Amino acid sequence: MMPFPEYLEEVRPAVNRRIEEVAAGEDSIDPEIVPLLLRGKRMRAGLLLCVHSGLTRAAAPTRQALDLACAVELAHAASLILDDILDGDTVRRGVPSLHLTRGEGRAVLDAVGILALPYALAAPYGPSYVTMLASAQRRMARGVAREVSEELQSPTAELYDAIITGKTGHLFSLAAAWGAMTAGEDEAVVAAFAEYGLSAGRAMQIADDIADMRSPGAGGRDGRPGSEVLLQRCLPPGKEGAGRALGSMLDAEIAGAVARITGEVRQRVPPEIREGLGQVVRDIVGLTIAGVPTDGGAPLAGLLQR
Repeated sequence: MMPFPEYLEEVRPAVNRRIEEVAAGEDSIDPEIVPLLLRGKRMRAGLLLCVHSGLTRAAAPTRQALDLACAVELAHAASLILDDILDGDTVRRGVPSLHLTRGEGRAVLDAVGILALPYALAAPYGPSYVTMLASAQRRMARGVAREVSEELQSPTAELYDAIITGKTGHLFSLAAAWGAMTAGEDEAVVAAFAEYGLSAGRAMQIADDIADMRSPGAGGRDGRPGSEVLLQRCLPPGKEGAGRALGSMLDAEIAGAVARITGEVRQRVPPEIREGLGQVVRDIVGLTIAGVPTDGGAPLAGLLQR
């Protein structure tokens, strides 16, 4: 199984070409925002295609797998535009946020236009894909809604868990499930990979919040807490204790992700794929926090000090 960072480099050009083709097609979105859609690490698409290729052992993904990988990325891109408006963020992927350059109203309309593209990509492959995409997007919206409107009546750790599961976990879950579905796997395998993807997404969001906590000026936006602030409230006082707690949280999510591939399903997934699943999540964490892959099974404490 190819290391995940290398795999991302290999599949990113094909993902970007297909996104550009879909976004720039006749009667599609405003061509001025197409370049914005061609940025990003492509970790969600990469996870889908990695699962697909691992289960099929194919050298290249099918057109269906590539289309659905692009659908996941486009759904993510639309959510980022709306997140930036809600959070008041000024930079996205190295350029000014869209609402600053085009105005909030136009940016909302752009996001709505982009949201149509994932459904156009998924629809030819059957209603189950459309239903799953709609479900994931509803859950994402509920997660973000809790982040922006929750009055902290819930215990902080419980609230943080619910927010990261909703706003990030479910799209990763969809990606991993679709990877198994496009490989022709049955419901049991698809369900196991959906749970695996959920833990991978949660780990990614914890890592993203750690990166935000380490950035200058990190904290609540417009007088309300973001998920990184809620994470800080879950930690013990002191840098050393907080670092250990964060490492433990990430290690638990990685172990939880791998634990989803158990029982009968475990026997049906190739051993080399099972062995690489944990490292995929570790690399997602490493690329999110520090932009580098992790060192095998080494403790995550060292990564948190980078």
